[in-house]
Amino acid sequence: MKSKLFITLATIAISSQSSFAALYTLNSGTGSTASGIVDLAGNAFRGGTSVGDTFTGTAGGTSAGPGVVGFGIFSTDTLSSLSATNLVNAFTVFGGTVAFNTAGTTGNRSVYTDPQGATVTGSSFAGKSVYLFAGNGTTYANSTQFLVAKATSFTFNASDDALPTPTVYTIRPDNSTVLFGTTVTNVLTASTDTSTTAGWKMAAVVPEASTALLGAIGALGLLRRRRN
Repeated sequence: MKSKLFITLATIAISSQSSFAALYTLNSGTGSTASGIVDLAGNAFRGGTSVGDTFTGTAGGTSAGPGVVGFGIFSTDTLSSLSATNLVNAFTVFGGTVAFNTAGTTGNRSVYTDPQGATVTGSSFAGKSVYLFAGNGTTYANSTQFLVAKATSFTFNASDDALPTPTVYTIRPDNSTVLFGTTVTNVLTASTDTSTTAGWKMAAVVPEASTALLGAIGALGLLRRRRN
């Protein structure tokens, strides 16, 4: 009887431990001096509509929205030559993703807050560096431009699974390394935005192999027509 009781209590204890999840909040700072993200055309991603221009995007059609942002881990740091599919597949999101226009804090330069919860203990996140991953579409899958920034000083910690309050990570150009994209000296969202806080610019992905092949076939066809 005692052994059965011990097994029952141990099972309850293990299941209660496994239900713990670490809570993290990722952001790019607060207010008009926060780090921002722009696409290749210089359009800023940001939440809210009260200041500056809201980026609406074109990836995935007219319904594509103001960009997607999330954080998690990457299986490789060699990202510059990856296609969109491989880049997305190399990423494991912690919790979920959010759109810039629904990401919480409103500001004029890509200010976002992304509160997420997931288990770190015994998972693929334990001890791994935190990555910021943003795309210019409504999802990573329909994005054509991306930004990847790797935090240089903080990681997902197993001990955070037992903490009742979120651990806040603020990722900025000065505490991260850009693996995909570039840093910029200022992210302007309106002519009245005169602050000079640094931010990031997205980069376009290399064409998928099939797309590149179709393009080459089309170019070859044009050459043949001109010769004829």
